[in-house]
Amino acid sequence: MEHLERYCALVDDPDAFLAAAQRPLPRVVWANPLRQDPEITGETVRRLCPDAAPLGWFPNAWRLPGDVKPGSWTEYMLGLVHGQEEAALWAAPLLGASPGERVLDLCAAPGNKAAQIAVAMHDRGTLVANERQFGRLAPLRRTLERLGVTCAVVTQEDGGSFPGEPGTYDRVLADVPCSCEGTSRKSDGRRWAQPERHRASIVQVQKAILRRALKLVRPGGTVVYATCTYAPEENEAVLDAIWTDYAVIEPVTPPPGLETRPGIAAWEGRTFRPDVVNAVRLWPHHNDTGGFFVARLRRL
Repeated sequence: MEHLERYCALVDDPDAFLAAAQRPLPRVVWANPLRQDPEITGETVRRLCPDAAPLGWFPNAWRLPGDVKPGSWTEYMLGLVHGQEEAALWAAPLLGASPGERVLDLCAAPGNKAAQIAVAMHDRGTLVANERQFGRLAPLRRTLERLGVTCAVVTQEDGGSFPGEPGTYDRVLADVPCSCEGTSRKSDGRRWAQPERHRASIVQVQKAILRRALKLVRPGGTVVYATCTYAPEENEAVLDAIWTDYAVIEPVTPPPGLETRPGIAAWEGRTFRPDVVNAVRLWPHHNDTGGFFVARLRRL
């Protein structure tokens, strides 16, 4: 875990951070209201897993013991419940999608956040779920079909050059490719560090996707930028590359029960635009989750 030690200066308890980053990740499922009343689904979850613990900060979602495999449940196959990493649950709600809107998910596979967006839209409106990699299109389609999403169309385009007229969408989610350091718990801490040349390359991809997202959203519209990494180069520094007169990073209020930290103002001698502190970081030792970074921008 030596590659994570570079972030110890950013956390309140470095030892707890490094220890949490190596522990197995708890399983989380949420009830899909497109298929069934969540109250009924909740009764089923508690019957299937009496030790299921409701998430205090996210409605109709439960944390399961590590030995429980919800993917084998009939209810899972029928789309009544869906599994998703807890730290990633908040990104789609921050987008604030509503029924009847035009929404774009630029990096949608495997479809978890796209499904959440469709639920928020009550499956009414237009959701474009885009994925650049051909091999990830099938899992994306399977997720949306299993959960009963009908308002979505799946496309295959490069997120940084996604076609369309400026201002086409009301909201855009840019959950960009990243170095995935925050997912170390999925492999019990054994994930290899990415070489610095990989980070330098992927940062350019992230900037291109965010710029395209802001071009495609209408003036006054919302863009949510998210990663599952700790690196300031991929988080605050990417936001800092956006002109301050083009988009503002809005303050967000975390739901009660979710412990968060603000974006950092500077890193390795570089000072970022002042509103990057409105971004939110989730560290694994605060909520027993993976690591996550999310920011909500409003197009000026």
